[in-house]
Amino acid sequence: MKTEQITVEEVEVIEEDIEVIEEEVEVIDEDIEVIISEDGLNASVVLLAPENGGVPICIETAKRKLRDADVTYGLDEQALAKLIESKVYDMPQIVANGAHPEDGDDGRLVFHFSTDERTGSPLEMSCGRVDYRSLDLYVPVEEGQLLLTRTSATEGKPGISVRGEKINQKPGKEAMFPKGKNVDVNDDKTEMHARCSGMVEYVNNSVNVSNIYSVKGDCDLSVGNIDFDGSVHITGSVRSGSTIKATGGIIIDGGVEAATIIAGGNVEVKGGMQGGDKGLIEAGGAVSIMYVERGTVHADGPVTFDVSIHSTIESGDTLTAKGRRGAIIGGRVGSSGSIIANYVGALSQTRTEVAVGVMPRKRARLQFLENELERLSTEQIKLDQLATYLEKSRGSIEHDKWLSLHTSCIENRRLNIESIEGAAFERDNLIHELKHATEGMIHVFDTVFTGSKVMIGSDSYLVNDEINYVSFKHTDSQIVHGPCEMSKSS
Repeated sequence: MKTEQITVEEVEVIEEDIEVIEEEVEVIDEDIEVIISEDGLNASVVLLAPENGGVPICIETAKRKLRDADVTYGLDEQALAKLIESKVYDMPQIVANGAHPEDGDDGRLVFHFSTDERTGSPLEMSCGRVDYRSLDLYVPVEEGQLLLTRTSATEGKPGISVRGEKINQKPGKEAMFPKGKNVDVNDDKTEMHARCSGMVEYVNNSVNVSNIYSVKGDCDLSVGNIDFDGSVHITGSVRSGSTIKATGGIIIDGGVEAATIIAGGNVEVKGGMQGGDKGLIEAGGAVSIMYVERGTVHADGPVTFDVSIHSTIESGDTLTAKGRRGAIIGGRVGSSGSIIANYVGALSQTRTEVAVGVMPRKRARLQFLENELERLSTEQIKLDQLATYLEKSRGSIEHDKWLSLHTSCIENRRLNIESIEGAAFERDNLIHELKHATEGMIHVFDTVFTGSKVMIGSDSYLVNDEINYVSFKHTDSQIVHGPCEMSKSS
């Protein structure tokens, strides 16, 4: 067999080609890619595979690359070493964690008496009768009794990102300490005690302890009108022309004629009202009454009665016609919550309106609060300007006069701020009611008679044929009705 001979020139050409191929092959060492989360609370590493015989990465080199990427806090060296040893490529693994910020806790109020809404619901006896003399209307309190404690808000703890940067926490909000009457509050506003024995009510962000003013017998011309800072108890009836005002609750063992009853708290009338189109009851809490005939009732809380005849009744909560008859006949009744009754209207097709949603007087109250907040804000600007002027004029005004003006300015600013906070609190609650004005329902356990009108929010529904055992609600921008969704025993 003949062997071909390679010349020296050909060997040199082959060696040059091999050198060119060796120069074209790039050696890539094992490496890492650092990924930091958007919130800076963790850093991940992606291990990149070596190529063409590249050398593995060591732990120190990986740590240096993390430092170069600004990862200076929370490194888990064991997790990093495990990743490098595992040789799991192109899979991100968390190797550093920052410290999450710890938000502060809000301050809170702890009530040491029942603040459950006084429903004014009468006691339903086993035989089906209703005892209108046994009502849930007030909470008794003794002198010196602890009513309220307040815990302060906490600042919380800031966090730290893997870059070592501070992450701000959200401090807790202080709880607004409520106002009060006939109560004692310590200097740092952490405790509230009753100043006297009587009854305690929590109404409109205010804790009120009230004595009870009692009238034996009827309230008539021989007694005169009553305007009392507390609660009133009338053992008889309230005759026509009388006016009773109380910052607390009013209890009337008899009935009410064409009189005016105004209470900051609950009103209980164990008889009924013969209003003669002039009788009026206004309550900041609940109202419970046997019947209302040709009268007007406005209550911020729930209203409970057996029969309403040609009357106007408005409730800021649930309105319940529930008793032996449980009837709404003629007139107009409205509720910011729901309406519950056995009968609505009458066989004679008496015009009867039942409405749920925000009551007109509450809309008027909201407008008043908006105007009042604007006035108070303007007043605050003037007080702030006065405070600035007094600071600049310190020493140029006679000291006693300056001190008097300065003290007065500080007190007026404090009172004005409290008024702004109180008005804003009430306004926000009313705005919440407006947003949920169509959530209330009307439940009728027996019959809604022809001629009755049902209103929910701004929509209305005229009943042309009797409907039995029905619930009305607002769905898809209209009033719909179906089988009653409430149990009569609930």
